Amino acid sequence: MPAISVIVPVYKVEAYLDTCVESILAQTFTDLEVVLVDDGSPDGCPAKCDAWAQKDPRVRVIHQANGGLSAARNTGIEAARGDFFAFVDSDDRLEPDTLRRAYEAQQQSGADLVIFNLVYVDEHNKPLSTPDFTGFRDEILDAEGVWQRYFALVEQKIYYVVAWNKLYRRNLFDGLRYARGKRYEDQFLLPKLLARCQTIACLGYPGYRYVQRSGSIMAQGNSRNYLDRSEYLLEWCGDFAARQDFARAEGLLNDAIQNLSEKERFDLSTPRQRARYRADCRACAAAYGRLARRTGQKTMWLRAALLRLGLPVYLRFLQSRQ
Repeated sequence: MPAISVIVPVYKVEAYLDTCVESILAQTFTDLEVVLVDDGSPDGCPAKCDAWAQKDPRVRVIHQANGGLSAARNTGIEAARGDFFAFVDSDDRLEPDTLRRAYEAQQQSGADLVIFNLVYVDEHNKPLSTPDFTGFRDEILDAEGVWQRYFALVEQKIYYVVAWNKLYRRNLFDGLRYARGKRYEDQFLLPKLLARCQTIACLGYPGYRYVQRSGSIMAQGNSRNYLDRSEYLLEWCGDFAARQDFARAEGLLNDAIQNLSEKERFDLSTPRQRARYRADCRACAAAYGRLARRTGQKTMWLRAALLRLGLPVYLRFLQSRQ
């Protein structure tokens, strides 16, 4: 069985796929398999995937109906045979020593998770100056240490969040899968993955090249424009509350409420989206109620009650306190 399974979800990346697969097969660490999950791509990607499987025995291909990035990743997780998993988006690429460095760091530290650094590049593979990730250094952390680093950062915080600059023990995914139908699916899963980690090896080595291109889903605007952001913040609130970290839980909840208050950002043109928005507002009231019950704080009871009356009432209350 291979030591590492590299899972590559594939969808409408005909111009980038060969370069991506080449960068994986050219790794100086060779005890690996590549699982190409063709997610019903309507372009030439299915044929390209099959051609790679015929060319290199380490490549396996799964063809399935389009279900989105989460579904493709989940299929790869279930099919992978390695002791460790890595994800590579099919329009990105790895540096040749990336998996070797990550695997050696894992063997030396016994880490459950290894994070390697990244660099943004344009479609011609030219490094971009921002965001600047050169400040990251090699270090060993636990989950709390990762959260401390995460909350202290702005743009560079994606180093800790995204799925694809990491080497995972396969058992981290026992019973865990990416949420289907969600944008920012990495964020939804992050707290649950970190909660299973005793040791996390962080590397300063910029082993992942993250391609910035206009056609990618990540180029479709600010995360605050999508209800998914408030929804993962609400889930994070529950995760931190369960660990009795009530200060962080309330901070995350307030960020979700602030995002929902920017109502003009969201596409609420359909009854389904309007119902989803209202459900998210109700979820904020319920979350404050749960925090109030667990902490006994009167201010939390007040905020929960005001939110139950509606977000506009709550916002007027906040304005009156300024």
